[in-house]
Amino acid sequence: MKSIIIREPTLTDELLFINAMQRSKAFHHPWVKAPLTSTDFHEYIERYQKPNQKSYLACSEDDQIAGVFNINEIIRGLFQCAYLGFYAVAEYANKGYMSAGLKLILNKAFTELELHRLEANIQPKNINSINLVMANRFRKEGYSPRYLKINGEWCDHERWAITYEDWIAINKRESDK
Repeated sequence: MKSIIIREPTLTDELLFINAMQRSKAFHHPWVKAPLTSTDFHEYIERYQKPNQKSYLACSEDDQIAGVFNINEIIRGLFQCAYLGFYAVAEYANKGYMSAGLKLILNKAFTELELHRLEANIQPKNINSINLVMANRFRKEGYSPRYLKINGEWCDHERWAITYEDWIAINKRESDK
């Protein structure tokens, strides 16, 4: 498993973050539009200061940003659910960093944030993202036509989810090995 830490972004990450996203712009298209400018970055930081939003950087052993995980629209009460968004930095893609980071995110979501369900909505042709959630035992729950507007276009998405009970069962199986 890759050595990785997750941490919340800060304003001091601005240059590192923008440079990583600029290098990854072609890799992200058409799946996601990451913050690319100082203004975008400050809006991103401001958004994730709200109590119903969380953002985490997945950082490599040399403290470089390998990817980003966003836990969006946290709904409390009887639902205890949120939506997961994520994107890798191009040079760290397909090397295990995002999978290692997602395992840490799931732990944080189900223990510290006390969520019951985490849902990821992924465009059907985004094979890398689908493989990531499948490898981490999300289950496909459905299909949503014209679900999210990305890069000015309404895009279809598949709905993938994992619950606290799923996560506990996965961890139990892993520890029994």
